[in-house]
Amino acid sequence: MNKIFAGKKVKLVGLAAILLLLLLDTSFCFAETGVTARSIVLATHQPLSGPAKEYSAIGKSARAYFKYVNDQGGIHGRVIDLKIVDDQLKPEMAAKSLTELTVKNDIFAIFSGIGGKTHQAVYPLLKQQRIPSFFVGSDLPEWTQPVRANVFGFMPTADTEARVIGKYLTQNHAGAELIIWYAEKPVYLRAVKALTNELYGVSAKLLPGKTGRLSAEWELISERQPDLLVVLGNFSDQLDFLKASLDLNIPIFTGHALADSRLPEWLNSKLAASVRVLTAYPLLVETEHPGNKLHQQILKEYAPQLSANRWTLYGQGVAELMVEVLKRAGRSLSRQKAIIAAENIKQWQGKLLPPVFLDSRNHLALSSFRVSQISPGRVNHLSEWIDGR
Repeated sequence: MNKIFAGKKVKLVGLAAILLLLLLDTSFCFAETGVTARSIVLATHQPLSGPAKEYSAIGKSARAYFKYVNDQGGIHGRVIDLKIVDDQLKPEMAAKSLTELTVKNDIFAIFSGIGGKTHQAVYPLLKQQRIPSFFVGSDLPEWTQPVRANVFGFMPTADTEARVIGKYLTQNHAGAELIIWYAEKPVYLRAVKALTNELYGVSAKLLPGKTGRLSAEWELISERQPDLLVVLGNFSDQLDFLKASLDLNIPIFTGHALADSRLPEWLNSKLAASVRVLTAYPLLVETEHPGNKLHQQILKEYAPQLSANRWTLYGQGVAELMVEVLKRAGRSLSRQKAIIAAENIKQWQGKLLPPVFLDSRNHLALSSFRVSQISPGRVNHLSEWIDGR
């Protein structure tokens, strides 16, 4: 009887040890909001409907990439569950929809919320609930300057782009005379200062753009006969200014906003050939790019209703970065560990993105660019990666 009792005791001790190991196993040990043994719940606000619905391709493409990752085994055995709310790019809708979502669901983090004003509307909720926001889809400098502990930006600020352009001009156009045209808004006046701080051996004159004076501004540029022209502004500012251009036949440098395969369609072919843009992820016309090939395959299998475009490439690129952060955060996932993991991305480069540098003093993902020339059917990269931090 004693032997039988002893045998049972050994079995009970062994079973207890196994249960203890299971409890200690980080894949079973989770206490973080939005994290279960089998899933990580992310949320995003996107304009799924309304005038800006083309940007919803970002979230849809990111979800397709997450499904691809899930089919490869997920993140340490967990699948990524991305919940998308429709905000029509309206701040009040973003706040209402995301509040309702967080009431009904446990959310680990917000991922790639689109729009400056819409993300401003949801930020008080995120701050109150201590929900981190990874890779905001907005170029407003306020998200990363100064650094906010729980917020990471994705899109480059005007200052970042200006520094890249300034470094390139100093390296390649010493002795040139330059005119800097900029949309007369505070954000671009700051960008002008960032650009001129990087200029050495390049003579620069400023030309603030004023509403209704595009033709007069081009005539003034024509009279001064500069060697180079820099154009600083948002997408509409730059495109409107370039469409009013005179036939000067000089290199024109712009930021990332016009980095699109359709540029030769938006401008006449001769003018497009003069424009140099900043590029980050590959353009659609770069069909032999390995990341582009993978992108096409993922869309075909996981989002066949989506046609590849600039925004689907953006979506996969930012999703790749999110996956890298979650992988580095480890099996015992927490919000704090994810933030620490993001702050230790040192010159990481995914299938689509340029080198990414993140640390406790820099929470902006897209800071490295190449100066590129877009022609019908092809892209000519005029530089290697230039760091605009």
